[in-house]
Amino acid sequence: MLKMAQRGRRTGILDLTQGEMGTRGTAEDRAQEAAEAAKILRVSWRQALDIPDGRVENTWENKLKVARVIREQRPRVVILPYWKGRHPDHYTASTLGYEACFLAGLAKLDISADAAEAAAGLKAGRPQDTRQDAGATKLHRPFKIIYATLYYDVRPTFVVDITELFEARFQALMAYKSQFSDQEAGKDLFPAQAEIRARIEAMARFYGLLGGVTYAEPFLQKEVGLVEDLMTIPVKSI
Repeated sequence: MLKMAQRGRRTGILDLTQGEMGTRGTAEDRAQEAAEAAKILRVSWRQALDIPDGRVENTWENKLKVARVIREQRPRVVILPYWKGRHPDHYTASTLGYEACFLAGLAKLDISADAAEAAAGLKAGRPQDTRQDAGATKLHRPFKIIYATLYYDVRPTFVVDITELFEARFQALMAYKSQFSDQEAGKDLFPAQAEIRARIEAMARFYGLLGGVTYAEPFLQKEVGLVEDLMTIPVKSI
């Protein structure tokens, strides 16, 4: 994301929850840390939905919430978590995000604020945000969906060279001080602070080796790739 921002692309992050169930820190801590990480990554916007932390479910209501943001922000590329993982919220977010992207492209689907409230069983009748509602009615479907696979042992479709950005990438992670500072709570789940850099660097070097660079980040796509010129395919075979 930082690499795309440096190239003049508009980027953003949508958090499905506010992290209130986290073993370490509070929702308020998460909000402050997310804002700090967003600055480092130079994202254009960051938003947190109100889906309950620890209970991310692939419901119609939740899909409408995400689809509404897709229509408002109109991304060409969406990056989702890989569809397998330890945390149920993470792998559910993968399916939820994909289906929301599909729904956002349905011309006859109303994803206005009132429609979302109706799906949640709430009363309409509050003053509408006409600017956002107007954006939410314009259908949009992303061109490309890719999956971040760094924390799951699967061979990636491609890797992105982050050699020049590794320090900033690491600082964005360390912005979440409540999660990565040494403390008794969650010590069996989180590595000691002194080990974090070594682990992150080892993973980045491994995927960098696959791509022929120093540090890289892995991603997966479901589609077959398309090549026009065989002479321009990167990464040596032998």
